[in-house]
Amino acid sequence: MGASAEDCAMLLNAMAGHDTKDSTSVPHEKQDYTKGLEHGIKGLKIGVITNCLKDEGLDPGIKNKIEDAITVLEQLGAIIQPIELPNQHHSVACYYIIAPAEASSNLSRYDGVRFGYRCDNPKSLDDLYQRSRSEGFGDEVKRRIMVGTYVLSSGFYDAYYIKAQKIRQLIKQDYVKAFKKVDILLSPTSPNTALPLERDHHDPNAIYLADKFTIGTNMAGLPGIALPAGLINGLPVGFQLTGNYLDEATLLRVGHQFQQATDWHKAMPAGFE
Repeated sequence: MGASAEDCAMLLNAMAGHDTKDSTSVPHEKQDYTKGLEHGIKGLKIGVITNCLKDEGLDPGIKNKIEDAITVLEQLGAIIQPIELPNQHHSVACYYIIAPAEASSNLSRYDGVRFGYRCDNPKSLDDLYQRSRSEGFGDEVKRRIMVGTYVLSSGFYDAYYIKAQKIRQLIKQDYVKAFKKVDILLSPTSPNTALPLERDHHDPNAIYLADKFTIGTNMAGLPGIALPAGLINGLPVGFQLTGNYLDEATLLRVGHQFQQATDWHKAMPAGFE
């Protein structure tokens, strides 16, 4: 979205605000997100999600980089305290039931008749549907449609989709409790560094698990920002800050202050200079 937290604040200024023609738009008063960026973070409480740092899949080098970032925030005057989110480890499984279900439902309209891509010279209506969807959707989209259709089908809806929605509520409650103690939450962005361009990405499960620390933020409907925290063997490492509901201003202020004290957001991996 931007090369810095300040960039994101400027973009959010353009994007934010209630849209009377969008029923999902929050009727919240618009504000200038660039205004408070220069205010310090002294006394701000930042909760470090301990179960993320203890995760056995976390690269030790990344953990060191995260601890370095925490030290910088402490030096800027933030109060650091450990926070545990008991249901964080359910996030990936929960997300990859709910998101495919929504994808399956929402993408059903793309049939080659009313919306989206249409195949050439269909021989019949069935052929139009099948080839338009087969040719128009990529492998990951097809995978999500298949999984989503399965979990929404009769006999599996209660076993998977309803249960995932209940777990989603538990994940949200963990965040609500955490924000009664702290102003911002901090976690790694990924258990591994950014993937090299030449790597073969045929294992979707490995890619899904790369989201294990960030998906909880999405499930709870909270704002988050990923910030560069260094390089390991020339590959980027990041950490995520999660803010309270409608508190993007504090989130961006912490990110901006961190980037004023460091220059990792200006560093480039080899080959991208």
